[in-house]
Amino acid sequence: MSTMRAVVFLGKEQLEIATLPRPECGPHDVLLRVAACGVCGGDARSYFSGDKFTGLRRIPGHEVTGTVEAAGAEVTSWKPGDRLALAADVHCGDCWYCRRELFNLCANLKILGKHMDGGMAEYMLLTPEILERGIVNRVPGDLGLLSAALSEPLCSVLASHDELGIAAGETVAVIGCGPMGLLHYELLCARGAEAIMIDTAPARLDLARAFGARHVIQAGAEDAVSLVRELTGGAGADVVITAAPSAQAVTSALATARKRGRIGLFGGLPAAEANVAIDLNAVHYGEQRIIGNFSYHPRYHQRALETILSGGVRAQRLITCYALEDAARALADIRAGNVLKAVIVPEMSPSRGDKLREAGERPRKRSH
Repeated sequence: MSTMRAVVFLGKEQLEIATLPRPECGPHDVLLRVAACGVCGGDARSYFSGDKFTGLRRIPGHEVTGTVEAAGAEVTSWKPGDRLALAADVHCGDCWYCRRELFNLCANLKILGKHMDGGMAEYMLLTPEILERGIVNRVPGDLGLLSAALSEPLCSVLASHDELGIAAGETVAVIGCGPMGLLHYELLCARGAEAIMIDTAPARLDLARAFGARHVIQAGAEDAVSLVRELTGGAGADVVITAAPSAQAVTSALATARKRGRIGLFGGLPAAEANVAIDLNAVHYGEQRIIGNFSYHPRYHQRALETILSGGVRAQRLITCYALEDAARALADIRAGNVLKAVIVPEMSPSRGDKLREAGERPRKRSH
């Protein structure tokens, strides 16, 4: 019997690197040899804080790339050697939302690594449910599989920018300079918008500067609202995006946006902080638009891959690689803010650290 190594979540702050039977590829399945699996902030929250899935044995991971190892006899769309990237959602195709192509709001939504085993393993079985109602795309030939692992988180950024109608020349304030905030920054630059990056942590602001941000504000130490208004001729930002899991970010966003400004609630909040008091008169008299941003339509995944390929997002600047055996360290580094984007690379030995990043694909130049 063939075996594989995998990260297995056992419970709150409990995981093991298990040796498991390698999945058998049935006639309608695809067996993927995993090349890279990004570690989501949600994975870290589940591990350290627990969630409704805590206590179930589960292979986590939904930001997956790899190469088809085997395809079942009835599979016609994929063949061995195909390079694939996966995104998180598997919709039912039959509920009220799916019938209206609002797949990310599916009433029966399943998420890779939560409701079914994910990609933090040497191999992952893609069942018909994933192949037919999930999000699976070929990785363009010139794009490395390591960089392609950022396509899943980029999907939600692309979708939020479209929902907010961000146009070239607009001023957009991003509250939160973590990995998702920096993905917002990268895409805003590609769209020709002017970004103002806001965070409470000097180290995060230094990262934003390193990425090229001209306008950075340290909230708390500086009056962020006044500085944004100063940068915008007194009006406020055209768009404000909350890219931090912070109730204060939400309340600040309304004060930072101009009249008729759009506010994108991109970062979810911990359940205990989700009831936020906001000034509804500011929304009413200023005709501000508050837009929730959750997940994305499947069409954004191909766009995300193309955006990374074009250099519109410099994926390699965010990535730090970890071996499967170092998954606990990757999760701890995410929690501590030591890395921007942790990516598990199954073929890496623990002794190599993040050397694969240095020896791997060349960083791509921006196209703007």
